[in-house]
Amino acid sequence: MHKILILKFSALGDVVHTLPFAATLRKTLPDSHISWMVEERFQDILQGNPDIDEVIPLRTKVWRKNWNAKSLGEILDTIKTLRQHKFDLVFDLHGLLKSGFIARLSDASNWVGFHRKNCKEKLSTLFTNQKAPYTAGGLHVVDMNLTLLQSALSKVEETKVFPLQVPDKADKKIASFMDQHPDLTARPIIAINPGAGFESKQWELDRFAELADRIAKELECSIMLTWGPGEEFKVQQISAHMQQPNWIAPPTSILESIALYKRMALLVSCDSGPLHLGAALGIPTVSIFGPTDPVRNGAYGVNHATVYKVLSCSFCWKKTCPLGTKECMNLVNVDEVFQAVKQQTKN
Repeated sequence: MHKILILKFSALGDVVHTLPFAATLRKTLPDSHISWMVEERFQDILQGNPDIDEVIPLRTKVWRKNWNAKSLGEILDTIKTLRQHKFDLVFDLHGLLKSGFIARLSDASNWVGFHRKNCKEKLSTLFTNQKAPYTAGGLHVVDMNLTLLQSALSKVEETKVFPLQVPDKADKKIASFMDQHPDLTARPIIAINPGAGFESKQWELDRFAELADRIAKELECSIMLTWGPGEEFKVQQISAHMQQPNWIAPPTSILESIALYKRMALLVSCDSGPLHLGAALGIPTVSIFGPTDPVRNGAYGVNHATVYKVLSCSFCWKKTCPLGTKECMNLVNVDEVFQAVKQQTKN
């Protein structure tokens, strides 16, 4: 029996994009024992996943903020857990020094990673002894991950599925919220998620408000404003600038978010974890992209529209705009996004 470790720690969208990798691995090697190391705050998304035998949580964010004897003890326990498993094969799907170092700490015999030119931190290839061939642009990260798997196993049975489980407790909480707002559920619900992982990926909040008003009035849909930790002020600001009725989503965990999004007719978002959750659930999406490449990191699958501009500095992947203008995001106007939403609602 193969003992395999997947290294994909974060963020939410990246973990979602790795689900087909685990499914394909399970389909190809059905008798293997598959473990997945992931940041503790994202481990719920793997709950009940039929392709994973074990989840090994990491607490690197906590460890960095609280460097003490307790955190050191947790780190040593994690290393001990890794070595006790005696993994045969480790897949580093990050291409970072951190992930490469953890791969080697596992004491496995084979460490598989991306080609040097496809790694975020090129020195991470020092920690892998089996590397995928170079993958040029134009390939989504989901398919890029599967290419790495293909290079390691020679023959795989691709299974591009996104198993997302919702416990009854989480589903009932969202069902109760919906029941309390009959005006919301009287029309198709379009979710608007204004958050993004970093500042350069965010669209202006007043534009979201204008867009939401047009959707509510012209397409006769209800507007649900969704948000994640630390983002409630954004949806409150959008709501305050709107003329049409709107609803702010309740605070939600990751599992409750899944229960919420699966009830939506469509999701509008920037490049964010919720965008990829919605796409994985099969919800039509309209996304607004700027510094990140929608071909590589956009919503995966069908029924997704992306609005973006190609500039000389496009897809810089910088967390803060190097020009200080956020021109790639600011050039996307409300009407362009509205027309994309209108088209998606017709499909």
